[in-house]
Amino acid sequence: MYKSKLIQLLKTFSAAELKQFREFTASPYFNKNKNVISLLEVLKKYYPEFNSKKLESEEVFKEMFPDEEYDYFKIKNISSDLLAISKEFLKISYFQKNDHLNNKFLLEQFRDRDLDKMHEQLFKSYSDSLTRDPVRDEAYFLKMSDLSKELKSFYSPKNPNSDFELFQDQLDNELNHFLINALELYTTMLHEIKQNNCSFDLKMFDEVMIYLEKNFSKLTPVIQMYYYITLLLMNNDQNIFYKLKDIFKKHSASLNEYHTYMYYLHMSGFCAEMYNIYCSKDFMKEHFYLSKDSFDTGTIFMGKIMYLDFLNYVKIAVRVDEYEWAEKYIEQYKDMLNEEKESTLNFCYGYIEFKKGNRSKALELMSKTNFPNYIIKLQVKIIMLQIFYEEGFYDQAVAGIDSFRHFLGREKSIKDNYKESFSDFLKITGELVRLQQSVYVNNKKHVEAELMRLREAADRSSQNQFGIKLWLFDMLNSFKK
Repeated sequence: MYKSKLIQLLKTFSAAELKQFREFTASPYFNKNKNVISLLEVLKKYYPEFNSKKLESEEVFKEMFPDEEYDYFKIKNISSDLLAISKEFLKISYFQKNDHLNNKFLLEQFRDRDLDKMHEQLFKSYSDSLTRDPVRDEAYFLKMSDLSKELKSFYSPKNPNSDFELFQDQLDNELNHFLINALELYTTMLHEIKQNNCSFDLKMFDEVMIYLEKNFSKLTPVIQMYYYITLLLMNNDQNIFYKLKDIFKKHSASLNEYHTYMYYLHMSGFCAEMYNIYCSKDFMKEHFYLSKDSFDTGTIFMGKIMYLDFLNYVKIAVRVDEYEWAEKYIEQYKDMLNEEKESTLNFCYGYIEFKKGNRSKALELMSKTNFPNYIIKLQVKIIMLQIFYEEGFYDQAVAGIDSFRHFLGREKSIKDNYKESFSDFLKITGELVRLQQSVYVNNKKHVEAELMRLREAADRSSQNQFGIKLWLFDMLNSFKK
């Protein structure tokens, strides 16, 4: 029994939910079978793990019916009844928590029973509560559409051929509901097209964008925001970035938590693309402010932080010398890491030491990391190779380049254009090492010619993933002659 659907479901109950479920099961309105109540009383003893051998069907049956011979079908039927009641409990619990469904169906009941006064009072109090909420998201417009529809149904039998404005109200609310959902999907799909070369059929995309452009001034802020996010994903236009920033600043109170999260996600994605693809430092500070604001407002968390995100936030801060913020962030949120905690902290502190110029300490910390994810393994290899070169450990740098090349050959998950960029990085770094060790290193003319050739090679490199292109330029410009 401990592997049954019933046990799997009961495992998900909180202590408060289990208490409510016992009361629910004991209510004669929902259940009149005393055996079902008895079964729950037996099972609850093993909450929350439910992994005891006493949960075998025979053992449960013996505890419930000590004087009877084991009957498989009897205990199976009781379990099935308890499972059915638990599903009803979930449905009713959800309904009770959903204020809109409660009011919507209660309004329908008042209307069907001709309780006009009660209908009018509830309608006014509920509609007033909706309009007091500053958030104007898809849920709000769906609720307002339901209310327009309900009001039409209420007035139509009483005053036929009147209150035509309610049709317009419903259409406007339905349109806003559709546009928010469609744009959220469009932007997510456009993001996946760019990141993972996905292919989608963006139905009605052109028609929607034309409508939005023509009616922009009349659009609700969340739709304006998604319109600009769409344009940002399509065009990488810096002017759009700042227009989007202005909309969010003016109307953030009207956005729900999810749409706020999506704003930060897409704006951060633009900043990352400027840095990683276009080798631009112009948005590094903006990137940091986006991360800082998202944490300051508490909109980024879902209870735990993925270690990939944790590392990223530290790097974004450190790139603009916000060491104090980065260290405070690590201390404040390290216990929210969901996995790879030790390696993540070593990486973060190692990255901070590296950027501060404490390369020996950085090398020590980086060498203690052991990540399963190839993306972080790449970054560790890059940083360690950079440290070897900057510290003048040229033999280790040569060995690191060779190890890195083998890693690129083995790792099939790395996209071809990224592999090409990393190969360029390794080749140019290797040539810098050879130039440092060359007998011609003190020949100014020879060194200048070589550096010019390497600058041109670095400039041709297509990517700045993890800052490798900018680092090459720094090393070329600061070459010790």
